[in-house]
Amino acid sequence: MSDLPWRRTAEALEPALCAWARSVGRESSVITDVRVPDNGMSSDSVRFCLDGEELVARLAPAPDAYQTFPTYDLERQRRVMELVRRRTSVPAPEVVHHEESDEWVGVPFIVMRAIEGLVPLDTPNYLMDPESWFRRGTPADWERMEASTLAVLVELHRIGSDEDTAFLRSEAPGATPLACQLAEHRRYYDWARGEHEVPILERAFDVLAATLPDTDRAVLNWGDARPGNIIYRDFEPVGILDWEMAGLGPPEIDVAWATFFQRFWVSMAELAGLPPLPAMFERSSAAATYERLGGDRLEDLAWYEALSGLRFGIILARMSLRSVAFGLQDGVPDDPDDLILFAPLLRQLLDDLQ
Repeated sequence: MSDLPWRRTAEALEPALCAWARSVGRESSVITDVRVPDNGMSSDSVRFCLDGEELVARLAPAPDAYQTFPTYDLERQRRVMELVRRRTSVPAPEVVHHEESDEWVGVPFIVMRAIEGLVPLDTPNYLMDPESWFRRGTPADWERMEASTLAVLVELHRIGSDEDTAFLRSEAPGATPLACQLAEHRRYYDWARGEHEVPILERAFDVLAATLPDTDRAVLNWGDARPGNIIYRDFEPVGILDWEMAGLGPPEIDVAWATFFQRFWVSMAELAGLPPLPAMFERSSAAATYERLGGDRLEDLAWYEALSGLRFGIILARMSLRSVAFGLQDGVPDDPDDLILFAPLLRQLLDDLQ
């Protein structure tokens, strides 16, 4: 059973999935080995075997789950994954069923073929945990992991703004796709914060708007481009997960999300007094590797890392408020900036732009 009140349990899901399987397949269909991985910030995934085949269902958030995002569009995610599979070699999961009804598990869900491999965990963090499969690798393994991860982005970014990606175009105001993304983040922040203003995030909007890069480039952005959303085998990607934040924008959006998360974990390790973490996804070297592997020349990633900090800060603020709502945290901190855990790092990123 999960310790998180908003997370579903295998025990609760198994009979519902059995009933669903009989409705879409054969009366004799058998579901076994149901388990709910203890990860994911925005929704639940459940692994199970259907007549011996390993599958994964991604469930929309429960209505009472204090959801992370204002909308959760499974059809959009399905279309993105099918587009990526059709036009690139990027190993997005294969969707085998989209259940639009909430009759079975209380919400709609999509079902994908399972991909076997290892995922770098956030808790305990794969960079910090000396027992993680990642830390048991060698520096050569880590170098291969970084390069092969960036190669995924190079391949993904070959999809530009065209007919196939029209469904991802933003409706937010803005003269460029990047300006639209910033406006979308403002809308998200205004929803996510409820009645609480977070000063460091307010400052981030001001600084980023004042220093907005003059670019109209637009490629398919994965949106959540980091090792924690990748299944690896032998330190190379075999599955690319979590497409709910996909959109259109400059390629720097994805590369900087990966480099920002490395800086985030480094800052967390420093706060905890841990030894230095393995060096990966450093800003300039990651950009150089991306370009060497065939990607377009990237702008300096400093602005885009600050944008990543803003976006992740909004997500963390929402998650903190969820913990307060479910009684897992004693109220909103006196300093609202403490809702996001890494305010000092975000201040540094913003200071570097001014």
